[in-house]
Amino acid sequence: MTNSILPCLLLFSGLFNHLVNSQLSISQLQEKCPDDKPFCAAKVASGACFGNSLKAGVLQKQCQCSCDAIHFERIQKCCLTVGVQEMKFCMPLCRYNTTSEELGSTLGLKCLSQLTTWAYCAADASDQSECCEQKGIPFECRSFCKGDVPTCDMQSIFNYEPCIQYMGSIMQCQKEGLGPQSKYDPDWSSSCEWEG
Repeated sequence: MTNSILPCLLLFSGLFNHLVNSQLSISQLQEKCPDDKPFCAAKVASGACFGNSLKAGVLQKQCQCSCDAIHFERIQKCCLTVGVQEMKFCMPLCRYNTTSEELGSTLGLKCLSQLTTWAYCAADASDQSECCEQKGIPFECRSFCKGDVPTCDMQSIFNYEPCIQYMGSIMQCQKEGLGPQSKYDPDWSSSCEWEG
């Protein structure tokens, strides 16, 4: 019996790793962004949209839809993989362009417990503190730049309210720090023990 289960477990493990590590294909990007220039899908699918090089910056302007789609795909896969499964209804807020109005909405307030997951996934397990410092992000908000929001209680989360005004710049730093391959740990989990 165990001999027949092992190949199934290995197959599932391989499929899961493919899902977590795969990116959008050229045809998927072309379907999502039909108005992008013809070269966009191939360049973006190759990883050229990641990072803060001049080349990546130009591509992000010329191929905005495709670049946004690949960034969205990355953060969504992370949130889906490491987030609390009972909180999947919060997935619409797991993206690089979530607004302060959305965070203050009914859904945003219901999903505050996912803040640590969002911060971790947005940073993709990298520390962008230097970029945030250069952009003038106050020290007390730089935990978002590292993807490490050290809080587990709702009152502490509300103490981060002044940081909301810097989220656009923080997210820009995090996007600039992304590499072609994701770095997040699929086994990561928030150290918070939230009550249901």
